[in-house]
Amino acid sequence: MVSQSSDETPTGPIEPGQAQQTTRIIRPAPGAPGATGDPARRRHVVSDLIAVALLVVAVFLPWNLYFGVGIPGSRPALFTVLIAVTALSLLAVAVAGSWRSGGARFNPATAGRVRLWLNVPYALLVLAFVGFDAFETVRFGGTVNVPGGVGPGAWVGIAGCMLSAQAVAAGARSGPVPEGDAHTGWLRSARLVGVASMALAVLSFGFNLYWRVRYALQNAGGAAEFGKQNVAVIVTAVVYGVVALVAVLVAGRWLLRDARAARLATVALGASTLAAGILVWSLPLGRDIDAFHGIAQNTSTAGVGFEGYLAWAAAAAMVAPRTLFGHRNTTGAEESAWRAAARIGLLLIAVWGVGSMLMRMTDLFVAVSLNYPFSRYDTVVLAAFDLATALLAAWLRINLGHAARSPRVISTVCGLVATLSVARVVVGVVLAPRFADSPNSPAQHPVYGNNLAQQITSTFDVTLCGLALCILGAAVVAGQLRGRRLRRRRAVG
Repeated sequence: MVSQSSDETPTGPIEPGQAQQTTRIIRPAPGAPGATGDPARRRHVVSDLIAVALLVVAVFLPWNLYFGVGIPGSRPALFTVLIAVTALSLLAVAVAGSWRSGGARFNPATAGRVRLWLNVPYALLVLAFVGFDAFETVRFGGTVNVPGGVGPGAWVGIAGCMLSAQAVAAGARSGPVPEGDAHTGWLRSARLVGVASMALAVLSFGFNLYWRVRYALQNAGGAAEFGKQNVAVIVTAVVYGVVALVAVLVAGRWLLRDARAARLATVALGASTLAAGILVWSLPLGRDIDAFHGIAQNTSTAGVGFEGYLAWAAAAAMVAPRTLFGHRNTTGAEESAWRAAARIGLLLIAVWGVGSMLMRMTDLFVAVSLNYPFSRYDTVVLAAFDLATALLAAWLRINLGHAARSPRVISTVCGLVATLSVARVVVGVVLAPRFADSPNSPAQHPVYGNNLAQQITSTFDVTLCGLALCILGAAVVAGQLRGRRLRRRRAVG
């Protein structure tokens, strides 16, 4: 019995006229009649609809601590600008969207230019918010004033903008990915975003660490009064800052790689980031999960900064159309890609679990050395959850490298990792030490702030919950592809 499927090497006799045909990848000409099948066209239309939805949702989310729906004192002029650039991005989908690709007069090159230029104003607006936060960070360095940050409105908006700017190539093609095909303009742009993300995170970490250490070293009493509290400030700043920086660097490396697995992981992280930002801002407990209510500050002792969230959202939108709707490799290659993508995501979960445990142990050290009245038992329990999640993620990452492992066992453990990730957020809010309320307590800020004595749980933990669910989905897909491959092998045998 012989097989002629696209997923297996052709077997049996090959006639001379067939030899060239078996190694050729036939590509329909862009815009040609029948070049786009109905399923492919529907997928591209769905991509455009997602872009529209993201752009609309971004209007109703906060863009920083000073502007957005629900932010007191937001300037009407900025709302006018936001609505104007949103309208231009929506117009790009309306006049040059994938829904028009079936027309005989549709020109893909012209459509691509139209979509790109109509989205430039939106991208510039997002960059303006980033620049404003950088200016305020330098201006307020070493003071108690809080920079504006970059909120989920900008994350969601830039993702919608990047999707709207892309004229998706028609047709999901089968067969091996041609050499050099991964080096498209959008993938190169995603790599540049990754480099910028890591560079800005390093600069932000160094800048904030300088001010924290400088504050601890400046003592009115001189060296004679330099004591445990000063050491605690320095140690806390270093540990918290390094953990946040490592998380951004680990995820940022995904954006620099061309491998399909890295792009799948980037899409999962970007989607999880958007969902986390919306949830933390919308949920009543959002301020307890994140002291800044989901509005990211710089990468520093405050946790993972907008250098990560904004870059992940933008890069995910840049690579998603090609990754999800582009070339499809053989079943074996696809299975390997999905398994590798899950392993990449598990590394980030394991790294953050260990980092969170180190931060909690640092807090325990500070509480003991300074005799703070907070529950040490609760801190140990929280650290145990972090360590258990990290160890399970590490074990799963190792075992996903072995294709012979039972898909059912792998999927079950992936579900357990997702459950532990959610449990970490819950116990992180419930068991976190809090300051007691008193009549003399200052009024709470209408946008951010809470009464937690330590803020380790953050929007990034919610992001990892979404990533863990995506890993579970990747494990299920890999298991199905493995079953299909084995069935075809048995049929050939």
